[in-house]
Amino acid sequence: MRTKMLLAIGCVLLLVSTAAAGAGDTLWTRTYGGRSHDLGQSVQQTSDGGYIIAGSTESFGAGYEDVYLVKTDSSGDTLWTRSYGGSYEDVGYSIRQTSDGGYIIAAYTQSFGAGSTDVYLLKTNSSGDTLWTRTYGGSDCDGSSSVEQTSDGGYIIAGYTESFGAGGYDVYLLKTDSSGDTLWTRTYGGSYDEVGWAVQQTSDGGYITAGYTLSFGAGGYDVYLLKTDPSGDTLWTRTYGGRSHEWGRSVQQTSDAGYIIAGHTLSFGAGSYDVYLLKTDPSGDTLWTRTYGGSDSDGSLSVRQTSDGGYIIGGFTESFGAGDRDVYLIRAADGVVMLCDHVGPWFCRGRDFSFKLTIYNPLGENVSGTLTFRGYSGYDCDPGNVLVSIRRPKTFPPGVTEQYYRFKVPNAVGPGQYSTSISGTLGGVDLFCCMNTDIVECGPWKSGGNSEWELVEVDRPEFEVSLPTVTYLAQNYPNPFNAATEISYSLAEASDVKLTIHNLRGQLVETVVDGRQEAGVHQVIWDASQYSSGVYFYKLQAGDFVSTKKMNLLK
Repeated sequence: MRTKMLLAIGCVLLLVSTAAAGAGDTLWTRTYGGRSHDLGQSVQQTSDGGYIIAGSTESFGAGYEDVYLVKTDSSGDTLWTRSYGGSYEDVGYSIRQTSDGGYIIAAYTQSFGAGSTDVYLLKTNSSGDTLWTRTYGGSDCDGSSSVEQTSDGGYIIAGYTESFGAGGYDVYLLKTDSSGDTLWTRTYGGSYDEVGWAVQQTSDGGYITAGYTLSFGAGGYDVYLLKTDPSGDTLWTRTYGGRSHEWGRSVQQTSDAGYIIAGHTLSFGAGSYDVYLLKTDPSGDTLWTRTYGGSDSDGSLSVRQTSDGGYIIGGFTESFGAGDRDVYLIRAADGVVMLCDHVGPWFCRGRDFSFKLTIYNPLGENVSGTLTFRGYSGYDCDPGNVLVSIRRPKTFPPGVTEQYYRFKVPNAVGPGQYSTSISGTLGGVDLFCCMNTDIVECGPWKSGGNSEWELVEVDRPEFEVSLPTVTYLAQNYPNPFNAATEISYSLAEASDVKLTIHNLRGQLVETVVDGRQEAGVHQVIWDASQYSSGVYFYKLQAGDFVSTKKMNLLK
């Protein structure tokens, strides 16, 4: 089956094949516009097999710049065009076909409304004739970037507001009924600037919004992801990025109930701006990130999951192509994920220690690479304190593979704080994990069966004072499992703890722990005998610490 992706950039429409055979080959291109500047911002295939494009035009319309709508047939030939607006600047940013065959357009307007610019929502029939328009906002600058029809027939709009909120620009989320009348509005942000670029209704009836933030994160602008309930109340927020600038431009819920986010990064990559792709679990915790691009500026504007579980990313590039800026289409596979955990919270000087490596390979072929295992004196995998370094070539088949490795703690090391890292590249994905632990002085040991070590006596006072210095959630064991599994976690300090189980849709399945616990290592058994086979997520909340991991129930 051939799959396709549609791109509208600069009022150029391209239809390209993204199938395995002839991937990315152009099927046709079209241009639309007049003698002045015309720009396409959003495109969707319509129910008749044609296409609808929204953007702005300076060639046609009532004023300086107007919302521009172009309807084509399946070959990209124009069926009709429309312009909407007043005497000043009006720009369309997002369009969706509605359940009645018409269209909903999210824009901003300087011609109408209450202030400098306002959110501009336009509803048309299937011929592009206006049924109604609405403006939303206050006395300052407000605008919209994304719109979707919701399951109740109304609309959800994401954008930005300077009129309301905590300071600067804030993410602006508006929910309307089918006539565009406001049901509720929400703002999200801090003292500086936040903007919402994309919104989607999620499988639980709530909403996911992606954009950028200057108030929160690691530095500069960071990708800003917000999950809300159906009323727009915040369930969680996440930021992603480095010390420079990152922007989120597109988000979609994926088939595993997680999220894929596309945007640009200045902190990572090959140079200047690069395409920034992030995959998260249902709680917004990062599973993997990717960058694409060259030495000049490259960015992404849209991402969608494909039928084979991969992703198609549309954007722009100045690093490659024929001229100053070209359309950039990237076909990406879902990424390899590595999880690693110590088998045990502490180890004995001069004895073996073990850890478990779990590789999730969703690709349809083997992935190979060299993994490097390093032991360090001191926490946080300080590269200046390497005790041991071992390289091992490995090949992992599709699916979930678990490997156990054993290393010997050198006799020369004394009790104290140590760490272990695993790094490598599999399937083109850079992988790294760092695990902290404690080495303690143990008593006599004797050799057990299968070359395992059996503990005879331990200097308990030494162990008891060696409390965890970090809060950590380990991978469940065994995994996959049937029908019970052990979940371990460490608490660096006494905390109010909640351990919950969720399904692929992010819905709560069971609360396993809910109460205050002392610092130390804790284990619980989750009995899943009453649940069906599938992928589940377990989430630990302990004070400000939140972590989520995936497990597989196989019956």
